[in-house]
Amino acid sequence: MKSIRPDHTDPIPLRGSPQRIGTIMIRFVGLLLVAVVVLALAWNR
Repeated sequence: MKSIRPDHTDPIPLRGSPQRIGTIMIRFVGLLLVAVVVLALAWNR
């Protein structure tokens, strides 16, 4: 089997920028807090 290599040796650019990672983390923490509140309300009933 031959190994296929690109013509240029530039590093592969990273897709995720710090701003997008921060936005994803904020959404994740927000949804996690909403889930915890909903489960706490359901548990207390």
